[in-house]
Amino acid sequence: MAQIRERVKKNGKKSFFVRIRMKGKPEATASFERLTDARLWAQHTETAIREGRYATTAEAQKHTVSDLVERYISDVLPRKPKIQAEYALQLKWWANQIGDVLLSDLSSSMISEHRDLLSEKITNRKTIISNARVNRYVAALSTTITTAVKE
Repeated sequence: MAQIRERVKKNGKKSFFVRIRMKGKPEATASFERLTDARLWAQHTETAIREGRYATTAEAQKHTVSDLVERYISDVLPRKPKIQAEYALQLKWWANQIGDVLLSDLSSSMISEHRDLLSEKITNRKTIISNARVNRYVAALSTTITTAVKE
């Protein structure tokens, strides 16, 4: 639910402070000089939060999937020697496919679409890639995203 409060600055001008609070979601705030702008922002932001499109941090809007993969390969994988080679190969595939996508624009439907493309891929032995192998590719990406969120 959005709250709009009117504030008077030191110079006497009015500003409108908007605070959106929803259960289980981070708080969103902004200030505007016009009440109409404040109401519009509140409506758009509430809708985006409900639909899961609202990026609370600017970091997700600054970095791409390629940035995420490169950082994971250089910082985290050296500490995991058993899976280092396999994960690096799988993550580079993801970077080639969706590397130019911003993290804020990454969606589960996009991942599943590329997962389906991977499942139709032909290996060097002229066979279709197995479902277990496809799951490993998805698991590598999932681990990378989870690690990025935690850090």
